[in-house]
Amino acid sequence: MASNKRLRAVTSQQGDKTTTSHNLTLREASLLGISSEKDAERPYVNLKYYWPDHECFSVWEAAKLKAFSGFCRKLTQMRWNDIYATGGGLGNKTGLGYTVHKNHDVLPTNPDLSSLSPDLTWFELRIDGDSRVHGFRARDAFFLVFLDQGHAVYKS
Repeated sequence: MASNKRLRAVTSQQGDKTTTSHNLTLREASLLGISSEKDAERPYVNLKYYWPDHECFSVWEAAKLKAFSGFCRKLTQMRWNDIYATGGGLGNKTGLGYTVHKNHDVLPTNPDLSSLSPDLTWFELRIDGDSRVHGFRARDAFFLVFLDQGHAVYKS
């Protein structure tokens, strides 16, 4: 009987240690990549699947590279739900102009993409008036796959 009391006491102490919750501020949660809202995460650009054989940064002029730097900075200051809100119909887009690709066949060929899920949502984001980047989202990362300096990859 005494051993059961001791067992319950130890179990209770262990439970207290493992169920402690930590209250984080929104800023702390954001820095750690923890968010209660799926689209409230702060995005960043990931170049893991970037395909320079299509178009490389080396062909971009200084003004375009500066615009790309501004795009990266702007992206990290937004949340995904803000980015989605920049989409819209033709002529109604604002800011980054989030546009989902309806036809993936128009994307340039990249052999690395065969390992990715066909269920990914591909989209483009606006860098400036005529430059775009194409890629997909995974959690809080925007995987930039293709550069599109002249908005030629996916025109509509």
